[in-house]
Amino acid sequence: MSVSMMTSSVDTQSVSALAFSAAGERYALPVDRVREVQQIVAFAEVPDETGKVIGMIDIRGEIVPAIDFRMLIGMSPERYTLETPMIVACSSRGPVALVVEAVDTVVDLPTSSAEPLPAIHPLAPRMLGVYRLGDALVFLLDVDALLEQVALPDVARTETDE
Repeated sequence: MSVSMMTSSVDTQSVSALAFSAAGERYALPVDRVREVQQIVAFAEVPDETGKVIGMIDIRGEIVPAIDFRMLIGMSPERYTLETPMIVACSSRGPVALVVEAVDTVVDLPTSSAEPLPAIHPLAPRMLGVYRLGDALVFLLDVDALLEQVALPDVARTETDE
């Protein structure tokens, strides 16, 4: 499903983001960094001693690394099912598929609801902001900062390049 189909008009005083969850916490990525959301697909496993890169997937002829979001942020992995969603995000190093527990919806995070970045939070250097949405906090993440310590396989070619 294309993220652009899910967005609404954006208030200049808010950040439009795709919300998702992991271990009961709500996270989000800016919609301009999200290409699409889809269910998990079969992937070719790749050697990665950290367990973060779980494999390579083919998305319409483009080879994309699949990354376990829980492992990426230091949590233990969960089992994947056919309903497990992936967020295909655009990073400065190319597209990546983040395997997440659940995708919520596109939300507008009002700048007036922004909270100071919690310096003691282990993800603070990888956050763009923390927003209060109702009774919950939403951690807005920086895709490039998330992937900084990940050794991504070189996948600079597509099937059309052959």
